[in-house]
Amino acid sequence: MELELTHPYDAGLNDVLGTFFSRDRILEKNTREGSRNVKVRELILDEASARIVIEREVTSSTDVPSILASFHREWNEVSQDEHWFRKSEDEWHCEFRVRIDGVPAKVRGIMKLKGDGQSCTNQVSLKVRSDLPLIGKKIAKFLAEDSRIKIEEEYQATRRLLQQD
Repeated sequence: MELELTHPYDAGLNDVLGTFFSRDRILEKNTREGSRNVKVRELILDEASARIVIEREVTSSTDVPSILASFHREWNEVSQDEHWFRKSEDEWHCEFRVRIDGVPAKVRGIMKLKGDGQSCTNQVSLKVRSDLPLIGKKIAKFLAEDSRIKIEEEYQATRRLLQQD
């Protein structure tokens, strides 16, 4: 399953990056989204790259299909590993992976954040895959929809944080 999302921001590229790369903002954003036990395990940043590893516990955003009940827990441990790098003065790219403890699926994607001092846009591409026989496609479909909702919630939380500045 694949997702493509576009998120425009009424804030400059450096302001958005500042929110993406701030330990305090990451914790605040995840708390606002309803995550618990949020930990920023790694945050390394320089002028040309960044690496962020976030661990948290989340609940599903949608009803879990009964066929997937054996993988479902009320709270799931999630680890997100992001590798950011500067492409140019007005563009950053990110390759990320998301691991959901106990769920036999691969979730990975890319982000392309482009903009200037006034506004920017984040293009998010996500791929979800599960190779389990018979139910792999259902797992991927469920995770893709759950991810879409969570990504949109994160986008709205980031917009609200930027409006506070």
